[in-house]
Amino acid sequence: MIRGAVSVFAAACSALAMQPLAQPVVLTPTVQANYMLNCMGCHLADGSGAAGKVPSVRDSMVILSQSVAGRRYLVQVPGASQSPLSDLELAQVLSWMVRNLSAQAVPPDFTDFTAAEVASYRSYPLVDVRDTRARLLQAAARSADAGD
Repeated sequence: MIRGAVSVFAAACSALAMQPLAQPVVLTPTVQANYMLNCMGCHLADGSGAAGKVPSVRDSMVILSQSVAGRRYLVQVPGASQSPLSDLELAQVLSWMVRNLSAQAVPPDFTDFTAAEVASYRSYPLVDVRDTRARLLQAAARSADAGD
């Protein structure tokens, strides 16, 4: 009885060994997975958000990441600052968002967010999210107009 079971097991193993190898599993990079798990539920896969409820990040990430006040805002947005991500993970997600979800070209002098930068801003809550965002984008537009 045991010999028969061993023979069946050996035959099954041989048959499996002859099978062509399955395609390798492609894993999602950790930073993209962190976006998917912590941000995509509101900002959607492409960063477009939900009109009137959740702002699109497609046209604002590059602009906001170019100033100290804008970078602080991006860290302090409640969904970011209150996420379970570590400071390093949040820095990586924000940098990934700028580089991968922005409709605008990322300037060559863009500086990735750092864990230290995130840690320095994260503990200060942002109370007036919508007005702060609008004010920062208006200031960036005025600055761009003055530079033309």
